[in-house]
Amino acid sequence: MESIKFVLLSAMPNWIIGVSHTREQGYQCWIINGDLAVLNDGNRYTTSHAALAAGRSFIESH
Repeated sequence: MESIKFVLLSAMPNWIIGVSHTREQGYQCWIINGDLAVLNDGNRYTTSHAALAAGRSFIESH
């Protein structure tokens, strides 16, 4: 089983963005909202920066 590592966390009012990484699948963004619901867009990204940008875009659109 592949090890999942959280490589980045960013906090905004009522939101937390986390970026995880696995060697096989790349980077993913995770969003935690003010109700503590964990959301994921299901996409894989080649860089942590791209995953973080996706999370920020999601927050800005909501």
